[in-house]
This record gives sequence, structure tokens and C-alpha cells, in this order.
Amino acid sequence: MTESKERWFRALTLVRRSAARDVDDELRFHVESRVADLVASGVDPATARARAEAEFGDQRTIREQTVRIDERIRRRRRLGDWLNEIWRDVVVGLRSLRRTPGVAISALLCSALGIGATGAITSAAYAILVRALPYADADHLVAVYSENPGRAYHRVNVSWPDYETWRDGTRAFSALGMWTWTTLTFSGEGGEAERIEGAEMTPNLVTILGVAPELGHGFVPTDTMPGAPPVALISHGLWQRRYGGDSTIVGRRVEIGSQMTTIVGVMPPRFNFPDRGDAWIPFKPRPGAEAHGNRGYAGAIGRLRPNVTIDQARSDMYRIDAAMVRDFPNENEGWRSEILPLRDDLVGDLKRPVQIFLAAVMMVLLIVCANVANLLLARGAARSGEIAVRTALGASRQRLARQLMTESFALAIVAGAFGVMIAWWGVRLLRYAFPGQTPPSYISLTVDGASLAFIAGITLLTGVLFGILPAVRGTRVDLGTVLRGVGRGSDGHQSRVRGSLVVLEIALTVVLTVGAMLLLRSYKNFEGTALGFDEQGILSARIALAKPDYPTSAQRIEFYDRLLARLRALPGVTFAASAQGIPFSGWNLQAWARIEGMPPRKRGEELDAHYQYVSSDYFKAIGVGLVRGRWLTPQDRDSLHPPVLVNEQMVKVGFGGADPIGKHVLIGGDRDPVATVVGVVRDFRHYRLPEPMGPAVYYAYAAYPTLGQTIVLRTGSRDPHALIPELRRVVRELDPRVALSEVQTFDEVVGRSRWRQRLHGAVLSIFAVLSLVLACIGLYGVLSYAVTQRTRELGVRIALGANTGDVVRLVLRQSGALVVGGVAVGLIGALFASRLLETLLYGVGPADLLTFTTVPLGLAAVALLASAIPARRAAEVDPIAAIRAE
Repeated sequence: MTESKERWFRALTLVRRSAARDVDDELRFHVESRVADLVASGVDPATARARAEAEFGDQRTIREQTVRIDERIRRRRRLGDWLNEIWRDVVVGLRSLRRTPGVAISALLCSALGIGATGAITSAAYAILVRALPYADADHLVAVYSENPGRAYHRVNVSWPDYETWRDGTRAFSALGMWTWTTLTFSGEGGEAERIEGAEMTPNLVTILGVAPELGHGFVPTDTMPGAPPVALISHGLWQRRYGGDSTIVGRRVEIGSQMTTIVGVMPPRFNFPDRGDAWIPFKPRPGAEAHGNRGYAGAIGRLRPNVTIDQARSDMYRIDAAMVRDFPNENEGWRSEILPLRDDLVGDLKRPVQIFLAAVMMVLLIVCANVANLLLARGAARSGEIAVRTALGASRQRLARQLMTESFALAIVAGAFGVMIAWWGVRLLRYAFPGQTPPSYISLTVDGASLAFIAGITLLTGVLFGILPAVRGTRVDLGTVLRGVGRGSDGHQSRVRGSLVVLEIALTVVLTVGAMLLLRSYKNFEGTALGFDEQGILSARIALAKPDYPTSAQRIEFYDRLLARLRALPGVTFAASAQGIPFSGWNLQAWARIEGMPPRKRGEELDAHYQYVSSDYFKAIGVGLVRGRWLTPQDRDSLHPPVLVNEQMVKVGFGGADPIGKHVLIGGDRDPVATVVGVVRDFRHYRLPEPMGPAVYYAYAAYPTLGQTIVLRTGSRDPHALIPELRRVVRELDPRVALSEVQTFDEVVGRSRWRQRLHGAVLSIFAVLSLVLACIGLYGVLSYAVTQRTRELGVRIALGANTGDVVRLVLRQSGALVVGGVAVGLIGALFASRLLETLLYGVGPADLLTFTTVPLGLAAVALLASAIPARRAAEVDPIAAIRAE
């Protein structure tokens, strides 16, 4: 048993013995008094004692109960005394801080900024990486894709036959469902035609997700059968917005895509599967597209059985994959299932930036704590006399340290209250970082109970971090030296401690600034990337026709021809065209391509080509030039031998650089038509940066008229936004049941494609600027304190002949040593930290020479400016006044 434990044991034993002894004495007194009374009344002594003890009952029980009550009272008194002492320490601490308002306000502002910024980022990180998804037992939900590691294909949609084989053969999943994105046009009652995002899902998917409809019921297996009457589920938000929360909505038939569809249920408020969906219909297999090789079919979600891990599920699925490779070698060679937690699938490439933001904000918090600790150390040096007097009067070092820590915690708690407000604003600002200023439904950015708990923890941690060092150093005083007033403020060790804190601040600032500059340069490279098209002055909008209204190709062609003709007639419109998908929209249909005259490729090395259907003026509208050959024309309607355009990548990769004009290319399977190349267009960026554009083939829309197209309008000097009302009017006049969606300019499309890079650079830049300001404040504080403490020394130097330059150099030498030390440590740390950013960088390396040169030079220059005021004050010291003051 240690000495401290022995002391507590002895004290507790003495308390129990003392209480028991008092109770025994009290009981003995009452028993003896009763015995005396009975003897006086004539009862013999033995009988009198027996009667007295019987009247008092079980004395052992009375004694134990009384001792317990006594101990409870003592504990309450000790707790009350302890709380009273804490309260006195708080009052004394607040009074002490009030006497030094400059230090108190500076420390409060720094702490509040650090706590608020950390609270905002940790709240966002919790919402994105930790908070439970809005599904039951979400940890058992996984996303299932196909992958081909040999060809670097990951997270590819699955084919219907593969899905059926997995579903029927797996032992790891309790259920496996399928889904795919869709958009639905709601028209008729409830307002104008409206395009709603949603999904097609197998009937079991709602059950797999563990979410029950708020009203009505989910889908049933018969809903997917051919000829089954159309049904739909709608979101709580759509129910409120379009139908006013009408409780009779279940069972009502509404017009969706020109079909009268029965609403069978309303989902609960937070259900917006898979991202921002508001309506869902049953997934009906499409027999014409069901093949093992069609991995653009749909996605899958499964629920693991209890006690089954993801690794076990992978092993189980690989067993099935191996069997499919044996049975279908042509379609499944090299392909296998890919399983990942549903959260990882939803969060995607946000995970790494959030982790980096967490690391960065923790660095800012450390800088804040170092800065406040420096302020409190300087304040503690000024209070050395007070501490010495209290020590001389009998206060223990432990008692004084508790007083100083109480002051630090009081300061941290007040700062934490302000930090909650800063965190609330910070979380609101983070909302604007997402496209459309709306986070996905599974990310709930708010300051809730969990966030407040985080902030409370950060507040206590901050109080410990910036309070422990001043408490330890502040209570270490030499009574004789301080009380005699000798050597006042000449604590060299404390100066070294404060200098070390400044070095730490500068080092962390270098790490943050290097990271911020790398990400900013990366974002600038994104902005400077040659897109290959002209995004200025273009308006786009997505349109989808309902198949029952436009069942034939001729009807679809007629609608789009009339629409484009009327749009070309609008004032200011120079081109009106359409394509299935515009750049950066996520449109990415690919298929195997075979080139006439080229040797067949080996299995696993097939040529994948992007393809889509475009109108004749599409490339003119977006500013993509023709390299050779001719453009597509409205007369290119031959679907048996369709004319196509290819891009330069297709010429290079597919045709080996040879002239492709007049040659044939086959996209898809043997049943698809062989196309003839009539022209080559320049390469342009179609996929989200930094993914380059690969080989591409473009068919004439008139040859394969699809239901959905994206309209593109190029204007001259007119603002593209001004065309939106006229575009809506034209579409409404042609067909009031056709709705527009994704109405945006190309500038907005390009800007949204860069939002992640812009967010990365902006957040780290804010942290870097904040840390730089704090580091300069810390440096200024250390130098100012040093000048104040060395006033007599400087006065003597000046009296002995030192000139202004000598004194300034003396101060700047101290500043330079701190800056050089901090920059050197920071650069070493930045070399390691920048490796973590490598996957987020574009066009710049993690050890970029320009960044690693500019940052230290710039920071050194700013630090020297922060040193200028203390240096000037040192040069203006009056030697006579300084010596007389001593």
C-alpha cells in the first residue's frame, strides 16, 4: 500500500472508530441511566439490566445505522466544503482576471476561437463519419459493386444475372436488394409539372434498410411483375410540399410520368434514399438489358447476417464469383464483387478531407493553448509576489496550483460558452460548402447534444492544456528572492519555456500554411485546367419525356425538333442543341469498342469507349472544334449504319493514330449496328476533374431518339439566367406535363465540379491565417515581455555607449532565433504531413519546392514585422529612468 493510500485508510478508520465510539458511549449512558432508575424502583440489578437492554432493542443495529448516518453527513459536509472552496477559488480567480483585463480578454478571444473552430469541425466530422445513418442497425448495411482490379475498375454497377446469383447463393447476407437512380415527373394536381429525383428499388430494399413508411406500406413482390399497376412511395418532404400533408394521400392516384400511379406510402422525414431522393418506384427488370456483361445495370445493397464481418462476406461472395467465372468466362473473367460499408460508399471521397480538417483544427487548438499559456505565464510572473506572500502565510503548493488551475478552467468555461456560438456559425457556414448549399440527407450538420458534449470536452481539455504549465511554473517561487525584490522577473527558465511555446506555435503554423498553400495551388491548377469547351454564356436544363406520351421515335424527334427550333428563335440565342449528358454532370455510359481493321484485343484489355447521343449543333453550342471530317446533320437518321463522331483520344487509342474517316466502329455487342466515322472532334473534359477524358463516340440523336436529353442554349451578350423563364414557358406551351430539372449555367456546372478542391483550400487557409495571427501575437508577447524584464539591462547598455541599432539587433536576434527554430521544426513536420495530402493534390507535388520556399520566407517576414514594435520600444529606453527605477 502506498503512503498516500495509507493516509486515506487511516483517516477513514479514525472517522469510523470515532463515530462508533461516540455511539457506544451514548448507548451506554442511556442503558446505565435506565438500569439506575429500575434499581431505584426496587428491581434487582441483573433483572434491571436485562429489561433496560431489551427496551433499547438491538444495540448493534442501532450503532451501525447511526454510524452510516454519521458518515453520510460527514461526506456531505466534506463535499460542501470542497464545493465552497472551489467557488471561492472561482471568485478569487475572476477577480484576479478582472485586474488584468488585457490578458483576460486576449486569452478569452483566443480560447473561444480555438474552441469554436474545433467544435465546428468535430461536429461536422461526427455527422459525416460517426453519426448513425438514418437506417436501422446501419452498421450491418453494405454496398455491393463489381470490380476488375486488373483493369483498375472499382465501384462498377452490377449486372442483373450477377445480382440474382449473389442473392440466391450467399450465406453472408440476410437479404440483398437492387436499386438504380431515376427521375420522375409529377404533374396534374399539386401544382405545375415537377421533376423529382428518386430511385427504383426492389420490394425488399425498404425492409433491408430497416425503415418503415410513416403512412401506408412499402412495395410488395407483385409490384415488379409485368403489367402490374404503377405504384410509388413519396418522401415526407414531397408529401408536405406538394400535397400539403394530406392524410388521405395513401391510395390516391396521381399523375407520374403521364401514368396514373397509386401512392402506397409516405416515408419518414429523414428518409431521402439514396442521397436526395423524394420518390421511389418498384424496380422492374428489363429483359433486353439483362446480361452478365452489362455492369451499368444497377447498384446493390445488402444486410449482413448477425456476427458476420465484411471480410467473411467478401470471402463468401468471392466463392460465388469464382463459380461465375467458370460458367461465364467471356463476361466474368477478371470481375468479382466489391463490398464496402454503406457509410463509406455514401461518404466517398469526403472521408480523407474531413480527417485532414480534424488534424488541422487540432493544430490550431494547440497553437491557441500555447498562446494562452504564454499569456498566463507572463501574468504569473507578474503575480510572483502575491504567490510568495501566500506561500509565506502557509498556503501549500498544491493549494496554490489548484487556485491557478481553477482560474484556467473558469477562463476556459467562459470561452467555451462563446465557442458554442462560434461553432454554431461555423457549422452553418459548412452547409454552404456543399453543392446547392444542402448537405445530403444522411449528413445532419447541426450543433446538437453530441456536439455540445464535444465542445464541453474540448473546453475542459483546453483548460488543462493552457493551465497546467502556468500552474506548475507559477507556484515554483523563491521566497527570499521574491520578497526581497531581488531578481524580479529574471527567471531564465520561464523565458525558455515561453520561447519554446512560441517555437511550437511557429512550427505548427508552418505545417498548416504549407498544407493550405499546396491545396490552394492545387485548386488554382484545377481552375486553370484547359477544359476543351467554352463554359461562358451557356444555359442547360434536363428534360425527360414520358414514354406513354411519346412511344415512338418519330414522336420524340418531332418534340425535340420543335423545341430546339423555338428556342433558336429566342432573342439572344445563337445555338440551341441537346445531348444525353453535359460535361461534369456524371453522365458516363461506356461500352466495349471494336475497330475495323485493328487486331482484336486480348481478354481483359478490351477498349472501353464513352458514348452518347447528341444533336447536330451540340459541339458548336459548347465550343468544341472539328479536327477533320464533317459535323453530324439533322438528316443523319440511319440507325442501321449510323454516322458517328469520335474524339482525338479514340483516334489515338482505338485507331492507332490513323485517319478514321470512313472506317467502322462497333460499340456494344454483336447485335448493335456498325457505325461509320464521319468526323473527329477535339478532346474536352467530360468527367469530373482530374479524371481525363478517354475514347468517345457520339451518335446522332435523330438515329437513336431517347426520352431524356439535356438542352444547351448558347447566348451572345445576354445573361443565360435571363433565358430561364422563357425556356420554361416554351416547354410548358409544347407540353405542360414535361418538367425541367437541373436548370443551371455551364459556369455553375464547372464551379460545382470544383467544390471539393475549393473547400479543401478554403478551410485550411482559414486555419493557416488564424494560426499565423496567433503565432505573431505569441511572438510579440514574448518579445514585449522580454524587453520589459530587461529594461535595466538595456538601460545600462545604452548608458555604456550602445546605439539604437545595437539594441534593435539584440531584440531581433532573439526573435530570429525563435523564428528560425520554429520554421526548421515546422518544415520537417510539413514534409511528413504533406504526404497525407497527396491524393487531394492536382498538378503539384507534396514536396513542392515553391511552396516550401515561399512559406518560410513569408512567415519569417511577417514574424519580423511582429518583432518591430518591441524592438522599437527597446531602442527608446531611457537609461537614467531605467536605472533609477531599479
